[in-house]
Amino acid sequence: MRITLTSHSSAIVLASAFALGVAACSGSSNGTGTAGTTGGGTAGTGSAGQAGTSGGSAGTSGTAGTTGTGAAGTTGTGTAGTSGTGAAGTSGTGTAGTTGTGTAGTTGTAGHAGGTTGTAGTTGGGGMAGTGSGFTPFACSGTFSSPTSFPAGSSATRIAGAPPSDAFNNNGNNFTNVEGPVWITNALYVSEFGSMATPPPSRIIKIDASDNVSVAFPSVADTGSNGLAVDGNGNIVSANHGVGGIVGINLSTGAKTTLTDVFSGKRFNSPNDLTIRSDGTIYFTDPCCFQGTMTQANQGVYMLPPGSSTATEILSTLNGPNGITLSLDEKTLYVGDNGDGVSKYTVNADGSIGATGTAIDTTDLAHENTDGMAIDCAGDVYVVRVNEHDIIIVNPAGTKIGDITAIPGGGQLSNVAFGGTDHKTLYIASQGTGTQRGVFKLPMSVPGMSY
Repeated sequence: MRITLTSHSSAIVLASAFALGVAACSGSSNGTGTAGTTGGGTAGTGSAGQAGTSGGSAGTSGTAGTTGTGAAGTTGTGTAGTSGTGAAGTSGTGTAGTTGTGTAGTTGTAGHAGGTTGTAGTTGGGGMAGTGSGFTPFACSGTFSSPTSFPAGSSATRIAGAPPSDAFNNNGNNFTNVEGPVWITNALYVSEFGSMATPPPSRIIKIDASDNVSVAFPSVADTGSNGLAVDGNGNIVSANHGVGGIVGINLSTGAKTTLTDVFSGKRFNSPNDLTIRSDGTIYFTDPCCFQGTMTQANQGVYMLPPGSSTATEILSTLNGPNGITLSLDEKTLYVGDNGDGVSKYTVNADGSIGATGTAIDTTDLAHENTDGMAIDCAGDVYVVRVNEHDIIIVNPAGTKIGDITAIPGGGQLSNVAFGGTDHKTLYIASQGTGTQRGVFKLPMSVPGMSY
């Protein structure tokens, strides 16, 4: 392994949220009583959109009189405090009775009605729900310098049983590919192709922090996954050559959501790799052709805005776009083009990119078949060279600062990602037969991003 390193630093923060609220009201018996200074609250039975901060108060006390009849209707009259009723979700607000005889509530709280309407997820294309596990996206925190050395024992080691040899891959005898590593909370997830059929069946393997291996999603649940990423809610998002689009998978339920699968009336070619901006914008590559034929006019690079199922082609002149990733500050998009190395493009405020890219490391990456990429917390880019069986490390200025060659027993490399409990483990995916295919790991001196 050869290492030559310099310094750089940078940081990024990701964020997302979703919320639901519930509207309610209450009352009690006897007496006249005024229904509070502003009424007894809204009576709607439907779920409120998003619960506001106060929900509209039901008056100061709403004390009941000792005798007489109250003008409360069946559930109490009045509006929901001074802040208005807000949006009451899908089933409407519901209003209080207008005059009828009834009992005024003693306090008549208005429930959680006020505020703005709730939003459903941030990924779009159907609005994927969160995993419900309180997921917090990883973000680099602090100042980091480019690695000056690797820790002791810097030769990568293969994780045993990743993937398992079974009927899916002909007991490990088929030439297969392992792709798309992504670290989510406490485990690594990778796609495994069972064979190189057209299109190749694939499943998703899980490797926990103790290197325990299991099948997270068998082929019947996710045939066709290739590159993987994680959205702001903790869901897997896959570049899916089986569907011919981008597919989200809820880790808690296994539910799948197709976010996009059509461009200009036709399926995409074979979505390969993807990266997700903190606002939910998905960038993905679409080379040819795991399904056997080319359906699009170009081998393109696309942008899918949050909340949309309609992608925009942002690059159309590449020979074979493959690996793709964003810089830490999300102002630069790196795209690999088979046979033409890696170029970086300026990302505009609206998510679009500049028309002209600038090649990085034109000595080692020029005219190379590159695949997946990862970013460390110093902003350095780790680029897989497929035919050279190594990883080139390039700083944000585009200059090579080191390489990783010590991956004993590994086949052709496909992709990389950082993970582990401290995000200082570099996971390396490899293709081949037997123990050539699989997942290798290498301890690093700096943390890095999840995919």
